[in-house]
Amino acid sequence: MSQRGQRTRSGLLDAARTVFEREGFLDARITDITDAAGVAHGTFYTYFTSKEEIFREAVRLLGETMLDEAKPASSVQAQSVEARISEANRAFLRSYQSHAPMIALVEQVATFDAEMREFRRQSREVFVRRVERQIRRLRADGDVDVVLEPRYAAEALCSMVERFAYVWMVLGEDYEHDAALHTLNVLWCRALGLGDPPI
Repeated sequence: MSQRGQRTRSGLLDAARTVFEREGFLDARITDITDAAGVAHGTFYTYFTSKEEIFREAVRLLGETMLDEAKPASSVQAQSVEARISEANRAFLRSYQSHAPMIALVEQVATFDAEMREFRRQSREVFVRRVERQIRRLRADGDVDVVLEPRYAAEALCSMVERFAYVWMVLGEDYEHDAALHTLNVLWCRALGLGDPPI
């Protein structure tokens, strides 16, 4: 694909996300997307076959972005395990908040679209397996006496933070940021037999 074609495709994806967040998935139209992108209606079909396809591609890019954004800064790696957990949760919540409107749409579409539901499951799996590997390393290194089975511990801890973020940032529950983050960090650390994280 030419550079111009790549720019047009990226412009359509940016426009699609804007339209989906504004109109919702069901009410968004391809003409809304092409109007927002400033291209002719027929141009859309050069790059995508349907509204569903461009939505799935936008969601795939969202998953990549969030996975990258949820990584704590490299400077944190030299700190305590508790501090690393705290910073990882902080990074995840920051990323979640910036993408909350699109995440809400993903949750909605996954209730009636089997392909999106499977994609949603696979995207979550990446985060869970990352946490599972970290728990297994902690146990192997003897840093903590982890009595929980790593896979289920990772599933439960990720679900806790993810659902908390959904209630907070999508449903609009009024939580105080620092208190909410600290609570999640304490629960996470204590579940693994660690000390309390830094405030």
